[in-house]
Amino acid sequence: MGNGRWTPWDRLMRTLHLYTGLFLAPWMMVYALSAFCLNHGPWFTERLHLAPRWEVAREMVFTPDAGFPQVPEEQAKAILKHLGLEGPHNIIGDPTAGQLIIFRLCAAGHYRITWQRQRSRLLVERQRPFSFYSFVNAMHFQHGYTQPYLAHLTWAIIVDAIAISTVIWVISGIYLWARRPRERLLGAVCLVGGMLLFVGLAILLCL
Repeated sequence: MGNGRWTPWDRLMRTLHLYTGLFLAPWMMVYALSAFCLNHGPWFTERLHLAPRWEVAREMVFTPDAGFPQVPEEQAKAILKHLGLEGPHNIIGDPTAGQLIIFRLCAAGHYRITWQRQRSRLLVERQRPFSFYSFVNAMHFQHGYTQPYLAHLTWAIIVDAIAISTVIWVISGIYLWARRPRERLLGAVCLVGGMLLFVGLAILLCL
């Protein structure tokens, strides 16, 4: 690395490249491992029998009282509270007069709660088996700001940080390479080769 006017930039790029990588290392490992698992899904699900399936956790009679809310989202919250499963959730599909299905998010195994109104029946199912494969996949797809819970909001902020840091890593990596004259030829081959391969595959995948 040279001195002079480029020295502050050299230090900044090295600092950004190093410390963002160290701080975000656990998340990057999760995304790397889960991407590998997703890419080799049949090996995990068929050979190791780790394909997630729904198992009945409990089944009960549920007859709401007169104070039970009428709005589906509020009904979902009331049902989860009744079950002791309050937390991040989504309503699956469009609620009907006869049925409401709630998807309760949990990295240790998601829940599916079905309320059959006419039968006054609550069916609670959970994804099994729990494994490292299911855990990293659940963490991989954790995203967004739709759930008003601290852990989920913090994770969403970190996902944004990862996206920004990845751009910084690319820019700082190219900068650090460009500042090493002896390595410019090999770096250029890697950079151009990667770009050409990406463009070629992108075109083929669009056909």
